[in-house]
Amino acid sequence: MNVCAADLHVHTALSPCAENDMTPPAIVERALAEGLCMIAICDHNSALNTAAVQEAAGARLTVLAGMEITTAEECHVVALFPDAAAARAAGAEVGATLGQIDDGYEEFFGEQHVLDADGSERGRETLRLATATQLDVDAVVKLVHDHGGLAIAAHIDRRSFGVIGQLGFFPATAGFDAVELSRHVAPGSPEEAEFAVLGLPILHSSDAHYQSDIGAVRTVVHCERPTYDELALALAGARGRSVGDA
Repeated sequence: MNVCAADLHVHTALSPCAENDMTPPAIVERALAEGLCMIAICDHNSALNTAAVQEAAGARLTVLAGMEITTAEECHVVALFPDAAAARAAGAEVGATLGQIDDGYEEFFGEQHVLDADGSERGRETLRLATATQLDVDAVVKLVHDHGGLAIAAHIDRRSFGVIGQLGFFPATAGFDAVELSRHVAPGSPEEAEFAVLGLPILHSSDAHYQSDIGAVRTVVHCERPTYDELALALAGARGRSVGDA
């Protein structure tokens, strides 16, 4: 079994709150410099830049297609998909619940750059990616699973946008495949142990909005190779695969 260092929550310049230099080539080069073998692109409520980062990486780095979906309750859910096509299909459903930006949107939230693999801009997203969808937590988890994906409760230690902070409890029946802790919870710490009682795999991800954040924390995936299917087995604790702290 091989050991893969993964950062499964990275934003591109499509996310209005991310820096404009979070381009596909820059993200790939930083991830490689940090010794990562797998990352996931999880922009807010959209998967439009995932294929570009995959193209920029080629065979050098595994790039999973993902999305960070904001539920109607303003909980953040990291969704990881088998491929970019599945992510785009899920993204289309999410986008259908969002409104269009107005004149003051970019000034307040930031720009939303749709990029090519070389980092050049090919357009701007006009949907309000920074806002909540009309889908509640249960509906978001179901949507992710319907597209063959994995649903992860994002940064659940945070008071804002974590499911516990937003709902006041952890929705055990929603069907999450894992939970994610922010960089503020040290691996192996007593605070991490508090979340182990949920009985779900724990991921440590950077939620990178800046190049310097990529790989700041990571999850170790014990797997045969760095692929989506192997990660799914690791989260299920199947066939000797597993996830753990770095």
